[in-house]
Amino acid sequence: MAGDSAKQERFGATVMSFGSVFVAAMEWMDRPAPGEIEEMGPDWYMNFSTLLHGAILVLLLLALVRLPSMTVDKPGLRTPFLAMILVGIAAAAYVVGIDLGMI
Repeated sequence: MAGDSAKQERFGATVMSFGSVFVAAMEWMDRPAPGEIEEMGPDWYMNFSTLLHGAILVLLLLALVRLPSMTVDKPGLRTPFLAMILVGIAAAAYVVGIDLGMI
C-alpha cells in the first residue's frame, strides 16, 4: 500500500510540475509588448487565478518536503524529481508573481 501512495504522489508532483511550466510558458508568450496597455480581467477571475496558482505553488512546496518519502522505494528517481519539482516551483512562483503584479 505504501508503494501505491508513493507512486501516486510522484504522479501528482509530475502533473503539477509540468502543468506549472506549461502555464508559465503560456503567460510568458502572452506578455504585452513594451509600452502596450494591458486590460485587466474581472476581479473574480483575477482572484480565482491567483488562488489557483498559489495553491499549485503550495502543493509543489509540499511535494518538495515529501520528496524523500516519495522516492524511498526508488532512490534513483530522487535527483530527477528534485530538479523537476524545483523547475515547477520556479514556474509557479513566476505565474503567482505575474498574478500579484510583481513582475
